[in-house]
Amino acid sequence: MSVPIKAILMFKAPVEGMVMTRLAKSVGSRKALALYRWLGAWQLSVVPDGWDLETRFSPDDAESEMRKWLGERPALIAQGGGDLGDRMGRAARESFEDSERRKLIFLGADCPSIDETLLVDAAARLDDADFVLGPSKDGGYYLIGMKGFAKEIFEGVAWSSDEVLKTTINWIQALGMTYQLLPEKEDIDELDSLHSQKEFIDRAVWELLGLEEKGWQPN
Repeated sequence: MSVPIKAILMFKAPVEGMVMTRLAKSVGSRKALALYRWLGAWQLSVVPDGWDLETRFSPDDAESEMRKWLGERPALIAQGGGDLGDRMGRAARESFEDSERRKLIFLGADCPSIDETLLVDAAARLDDADFVLGPSKDGGYYLIGMKGFAKEIFEGVAWSSDEVLKTTINWIQALGMTYQLLPEKEDIDELDSLHSQKEFIDRAVWELLGLEEKGWQPN
């Protein structure tokens, strides 16, 4: 019997001025919101059929807005309080309390090059390793998967720094556990990273951003 697989999407509610705030400084909050809405819907669409799917959302009173955005497929659960590590740790603990024998994969909404093939590969790697990590170019990770709960990997992490991946790997090794790495990818957070990911973005969304019209060039 195959082990059940669950994807947890860690999303913010699609509210203008509250998402992709660094990018919004360059393209404006309305366009940043449009991109975020597309990215989240894309991430949802590539989660394989048959996987359990849950969206943990913030702020906690945004369930109605999240349902309008994402439709009926994902279960919706408020993230609750604390930093990102607290919120991810809580989600992981509750998932393994619900089913001790499963594979669990966390995703965000800012890496458009993630596709179904990569997610299937990530889940398969958990047959041989305790964790799987998708390194981000900025020193973080765009994906973390596990087949058991270890609260330590969510503790003492300087979130949004270039030490996230390194700190997580150090914890895994300190616990005597194993990990595998997926190919490195780039998250979208500022104008340069947005432009580098153009090939993965829907043409209509890219045209809405209007970057060529402004004569923008990468640094």
